[in-house]
Amino acid sequence: MVAIYFSGNSCGACKVIKVKIEHILKKYPNIKACEINGEEHLDIATSYGIFSVPVFLLFIDGKEYIRVGRNLDLLKLERDMNRYYNMIF
Repeated sequence: MVAIYFSGNSCGACKVIKVKIEHILKKYPNIKACEINGEEHLDIATSYGIFSVPVFLLFIDGKEYIRVGRNLDLLKLERDMNRYYNMIF
């Protein structure tokens, strides 16, 4: 499982959501996570279909299973991640 968080330098919501997502990810040590600055790496962002930030993606065996953006429900995100995590680990 791999989590990718797309953020931006001029995005206030990105900073707030990042802290909350990091807190959730601590509960799932087998998920590899990274952050990509979508403003600095437009080529990577567009290759994933990211045109605004923040966006959180979760991949399982290279397939996208979760995609949430700015108005995400953190409780639902954690429930969904937990469900997939428990199926795999």
